[in-house]
Parts: sequence; C-alpha cells; structure tokens
Amino acid sequence: MTTTPVSSGILGAVLILAAAWILYLALEAALLRRARGKLRHVVHVNGTRGKSSVSRMIAAGLSAGGIRTFCKTTGTDPMTIDTAGHEALIKRRGPANIREQIRILRQAAAEGAEVFVVECMAVDPALQRAAQHMILRADIGVITNVRRDHTDVMGDTLPEIAEALCSTVPDGGILFTAEKEQLPILQGACDASGTKLVCAEPDEALPTFDFPDNIALSLAVCSHLGVPRDKALEGMKNYLRDPYVLSVRKRGCMLFVNAFSANDIQSVRMIHDMMLSREIFAGGEWILVINNRPDRGSRTEDMLTFCRTVQPIPEKIFLLGAARGYMERGIRRSLAHTQVRAFGDAKTLCEALGEEERGCADRGKTLCVFATGNIAGCAREVLQLIGTEGESIV
Repeated sequence: MTTTPVSSGILGAVLILAAAWILYLALEAALLRRARGKLRHVVHVNGTRGKSSVSRMIAAGLSAGGIRTFCKTTGTDPMTIDTAGHEALIKRRGPANIREQIRILRQAAAEGAEVFVVECMAVDPALQRAAQHMILRADIGVITNVRRDHTDVMGDTLPEIAEALCSTVPDGGILFTAEKEQLPILQGACDASGTKLVCAEPDEALPTFDFPDNIALSLAVCSHLGVPRDKALEGMKNYLRDPYVLSVRKRGCMLFVNAFSANDIQSVRMIHDMMLSREIFAGGEWILVINNRPDRGSRTEDMLTFCRTVQPIPEKIFLLGAARGYMERGIRRSLAHTQVRAFGDAKTLCEALGEEERGCADRGKTLCVFATGNIAGCAREVLQLIGTEGESIV
C-alpha cells in the first residue's frame, strides 16, 4: 500500500502536535520542579472536616512566627492568602482540576514564600495521589480526621476512607493528625512510606476560638517548623476564616447557627452537642433547617437519620434543596408531632423564619435556628439574607 500525500501530511501534522505536547509537558515539569525547589516546605492538608480552617490556622501561625507563608484553600470557595496576608478568590474557567495546584504552587514560589500550605482539593484517591506525588511533593502531610463522607469514591467504611486519605501521605516526610480511631491505618501508611507520624493531642490550656483538635493540630505543625507556641497562637486567634465557616449570630430574639458546611453526620452531631453544652438552645424554641444536594444521596440519608435522632426533638423542621418530599415522608414517620415544611427557595424560607422570629418575640422567647446539610444551592442565599446579620457570638 502506498501512502498518499494527503495521509502522509496528516500523519506529519499529528507527529508535530504530539512532539509539541510532549515538549510542553516536559517544560511544565521542569518549571514545576524549579518552583518546588524554591520552597523550603509544602504542607498538604487532607481529611474529612476542618481542612480549610486548619490550613488557614497553620498559615496564620507560621506568618506570626516570621515565616513567609502562602496559603491556598478550597473550602466553600477556592481562595489564596498571599505572603502579605491578603485573601483573593481563585477564578476558574471550568470545573475544578488538580492542575490548578501547579499554577498556585508556582505563584507561591514567585512570591518568595518559604512555606506553601495547601488544602487537598481532590476526593478520588487516585487524584489525591497524583496531586501529592506528581505535583506538590509535600514533605509535611496533615490528615485532620476520618469521618464518613464521599462514600461513592472513598469507601463506605471508616477504615476504607482512612486508606483513601492516606493517598497524600508524603514519602520520607512527616504526617500530623488528630485522628484517633483510625490511627493504626495511618501508621501503616506512614511505615510504608518511611514517614514519621505525629498525633496531636489537645490540652485544657488551649483557647476556644476553634475546635480543640484543629487548634492542637495547627500548633503541632507550627512547632515543627520552629514557631513558639505563644507566637503561633497569637497569629491563629486572628486567622482569616472561611466565609461560610461555622458561626452563630444573634439577631433580635433569633440565634442562627450556620452549620451548613458540616455535612457528615458525625460532624453535625458534634456541632449540635457543642451548641447544647454552651446552652445555645436553652429556654428557646428551635427549628432545624436542612439543605440537601441532589448529587449526595448518602448525605441525604445521614441528614434524615439526624432529624430522626436529634435531641431535644425540634418543634419544626424546614427543608431546602433536593429530596424534600423524601425527607418529609421519612421525618413524619418518626416524628409525628414535629411540623415539617418544605421550601423551594431561600427567600420563602427566610420569610417563614422571620414570621417565627416575630412570634417568639411576642411570646418572650428565643428562636434557635440550626442550619445544616450542605452549603450548595439555596444555603448561600439564606446566609446572605439572614446569616450575616446581627451580632456574631461564636
């Protein structure tokens, strides 16, 4: 068979494009190695909950200790905090992609950062592994905790999820964690990678501006990098919080607990118990608000379980987002005396909360609203309409 000029021309063009692509990848890899070489340390923060807060606290503690630090968090919105402490939103042209870490690492190096603190942005273990071992090559790893979430890709049991999170364990480095129950799995992954494991333990002397485990974990990393405890705490107390982090605001007679970002049942229960211990619900009427995502079926089931088992039993449950009919039927079967209402948008829900607030004021009582489930969809608008008003008390 003879090759026609047309087919040989196409083949030549394909070969040229392939060569150009290989050359581009080689150049990108060289620039990435060069940028990574300028950074003394990369801290890769993984875990189920608290990644953004821990990343931000570590960065604040290191900066307070005089270490030039660049931070990137995924959180609710992807953000960077530069070496001068300025926060900026990362603008994306399409869906999130771990290649974003290449650009941000190079940005950190270009700013002369000594330490780059970066939140893991991948859920799939294969992508976590690629981000750690092919892009970031972090020498310091952090796994905040192991809780049941993203079961579709990380596994249905806590040991399986722990193994998935171990995808970011560094080679020959150090791993910090506050996780206790799955510690043997983390230890096994560290042993296989030649990495030292450090378990951070909270103590009674810690302040209460965040969860004790998160503070202890952040302090342990700062201490490892040479920042004294008092100096690190000084910076951490005033760290730039994620815009949608756990908060409690008081508006008139209404206390609004924003726990939308806590969407695994263990974390939701921990936050609810913390509110009870601080007597947030004491003497008031309370409403549970649940917002569900359409693509998180396992979380919807978890939120239904929470509604059925939470104590004290809420007088009313307001539903937003996906699976409202399914949730309503499930709740009514278990809580015959709880009023359940479903809302199609944030505005009508907020109007209903306003009516409830006025009714409580007339009765001389406090209205406690505990909002959880997911930050996606209507929840952001709810926070814009209600959650940012009034006095912040937690």
